[in-house]
Amino acid sequence: MTNAKRVAIIGVFSALAFVIMYLEIPFFPAVNFLKYDPSDIMALLIAFIYSPGIGVLVLAIKDILFYLFKSGDIVGITMNFVAGALFILPAAIIYAKKGRAREIFGYIVGIAAATGGMTLLNIVVVPFYWKVPLETVFKLLPWIIGFNAIKFTIDSVVNYIIHRRVKDILEPNEERI
Repeated sequence: MTNAKRVAIIGVFSALAFVIMYLEIPFFPAVNFLKYDPSDIMALLIAFIYSPGIGVLVLAIKDILFYLFKSGDIVGITMNFVAGALFILPAAIIYAKKGRAREIFGYIVGIAAATGGMTLLNIVVVPFYWKVPLETVFKLLPWIIGFNAIKFTIDSVVNYIIHRRVKDILEPNEERI
């Protein structure tokens, strides 16, 4: 693939992820600050098709654009980036050798890494960011853990269903051309 095509694909998927990020769905009314958006699926698709690094680049571009155009919340968008990277990197690295079993194992490791990592990050960041006692954060942890586990499971299932079809479109088989 040419560099121009790669840059175009990164740009298109970053833009798609940015637009999709506006679809914010609260899972739990009790903690409405935790909102699901399917934008990480775009970065995961690219990570599986090209490389984990390119997937994280799409993730970073998407988050920078969202920060500049909507959120203005550097802490929240940084945590969103870290969560996505914790999920995408292990999933894509494990999948790099291909195969359905490795793919599923990659999703499981990615979900565990993101859920565990975000649990720890919330314990460290939230008391300072919201200026609340640590006890308040501990009360929120079941919601945070559940949210991240559900979010990245949904992303995994969607990617599992569509990534091979998308790969065929982005890198057509030479025989079909």
